[in-house]
Amino acid sequence: MKINTKITEVVLRDGQQSLIATRMKTKDMTPILGKMDEVGYSSVEVWGGATYDCCLRFLNENPWDRLKTFKQSFKKTELQMLIRGQNIVGYKKFDDSVLSLFISTAAKSGISVFRTFDSLNDLANIESSIKFINQNNKHSQGTISYTTSPIHNNKYWLKLAMDIQDLGAKSVGIKDMSGLLRPYAAYDLISLLKKNLKIPIYLHTHSTTGLSDATNLKAFEAGVDNIDTSISSFSGAYGHTATESFISMLYQDNKNPYDMNLLNEISEYFKNIRAKYQKYEGSMIGTDTRILYSQLPGGMLSNLENQLKDLEMEDRFSDLVDEIPKIRKDLGYIPLVTPSSQIVGTQAMLNIKNGKRYETLTNEMIDLVNGGYGEITGKINKELKDLVNFNSSSKDKKTSLTAKEYRGEFKKKCIEKNLGNLYRNDKHLLNYILFPDISIDFYLEVIREKDERIYDLQESLGVHIND
Repeated sequence: MKINTKITEVVLRDGQQSLIATRMKTKDMTPILGKMDEVGYSSVEVWGGATYDCCLRFLNENPWDRLKTFKQSFKKTELQMLIRGQNIVGYKKFDDSVLSLFISTAAKSGISVFRTFDSLNDLANIESSIKFINQNNKHSQGTISYTTSPIHNNKYWLKLAMDIQDLGAKSVGIKDMSGLLRPYAAYDLISLLKKNLKIPIYLHTHSTTGLSDATNLKAFEAGVDNIDTSISSFSGAYGHTATESFISMLYQDNKNPYDMNLLNEISEYFKNIRAKYQKYEGSMIGTDTRILYSQLPGGMLSNLENQLKDLEMEDRFSDLVDEIPKIRKDLGYIPLVTPSSQIVGTQAMLNIKNGKRYETLTNEMIDLVNGGYGEITGKINKELKDLVNFNSSSKDKKTSLTAKEYRGEFKKKCIEKNLGNLYRNDKHLLNYILFPDISIDFYLEVIREKDERIYDLQESLGVHIND
């Protein structure tokens, strides 16, 4: 039997994001990239999601420098990123001019495959990104944020997938961020999509609930075109199915097109790297079947557990786990993925801490109910909606700034902070737009340290910082 399913390796992005809180530094990735380029992956996921934020916030790195390193190292393999639709890699909606600038700059910098999703499955939030990706002649992957509920069934998913195809997407991705997709459900869903769609189907699932190996295998049997895996030393727990294990499920040794010795070498390398980041490891051992009920991505549960410990309320953890699906139901059974997962998790924490549901509403919760993050498919609880209306500000909502307006704002900051002409460069401008305070701190720190990266900034601008 000819095997057509291809593999995307995610260790450089979601693999390390899931297991060591996205703390892996570029210098720890660079030595193995050439070996990874020889494997024969369909793509490697290298960017987007939380990596952009973490580079600036925690690692004192420019995310665009990281992407430059990847482009230089991968000569044969396509580079892939995760983009949050109109949220890009941030946590709020941005104007189309900003989205267009980001996608064109990322495309020029090496990204070939853009996986674009919306946490609410509101296609209005990914329509523009698909259009701009196509305009740059790159692979646009419109993505389903998978969840389970009384309103989410195969009829719903099929319509959503066909609408994504109609938007002009080159493929449809199924993004199962919490490991909720059961094996036979995957087989039925992918069989249905393959029968009705003309574009390829990609699957991304997590191993948190212990289902991913079986789910990926049933997806393969249903004819899925591409599956995400992570090298074995960065797999399991909150992560993904191991690359070598999945390959071994598909091929007999004498027919395996992948060099398993090469994969073992890559795994051994990352095993040694992972040991350096042990303090960022989550507490999870084995699998976490609570997520089949709470639906909150596993890493967030561990964060909330730690917050309760800080409040000396760890005995309320089971109450917190019970509260999350109740809030999700009140919100019309929304999928839980960035940013909706953070909003629901934070609100659940407040409800438990206060001892009364919705006594305090976060601004993000109010915006979510009011449609600020997109259209919610299900029916919102009336009492919650009334509370939101009572707490909502009567002031007009702020409109998103255009890229040109942001550049003017950034220019003023550059003058104020003595950052020269950084505002002229699109990459530095995008850093500012997406994470204004963090990026300013980053540039000031680079200059303060007289870091060698200052020359990268000068080179990219063609001017001196203090011109």
